[in-house]
Amino acid sequence: MPNAAAPPTRTRRWQRGHAGLAALALAAVTGCGGSPTAQVSGRVEYADGSPITGAVRTISFRPTDDTFAEQRRAAQGQIAEDGSFEMYTRRPGDGVYKGKYKVTVIVLKDPNLGGLLVPERYAAIDDTPLEIEVTEDRDDLLYQIEKE
Repeated sequence: MPNAAAPPTRTRRWQRGHAGLAALALAAVTGCGGSPTAQVSGRVEYADGSPITGAVRTISFRPTDDTFAEQRRAAQGQIAEDGSFEMYTRRPGDGVYKGKYKVTVIVLKDPNLGGLLVPERYAAIDDTPLEIEVTEDRDDLLYQIEKE
């Protein structure tokens, strides 16, 4: 007599049902809209097109009060000698949480003694005229700032 498959037991039906619910919960937590972060890079230069010079060159994104960012975390990047930068939140390559940010640029003459080489308003979060809304990957940002 052929072996007929045993009908599903109550336990097996319960396990299957809960496995489906677990998959739905995981999709809700991770989101169906993709990653909550974006890869963001670009260039910073002086308004006249000349490269940013200085011993220390950093750019930071600080979440605004009205950001829609999933997590309110600042991002930063080092400005290379050619003006290029790549933003990261915790470690290089992890990207920036999608949201609204104020952008600050700090350029110092000396890492130990300081000496700000850009107007102070670019370094102060409350005064900076620079902003960005991160909604997707971007590699074309261009910030032009005035010289001190």
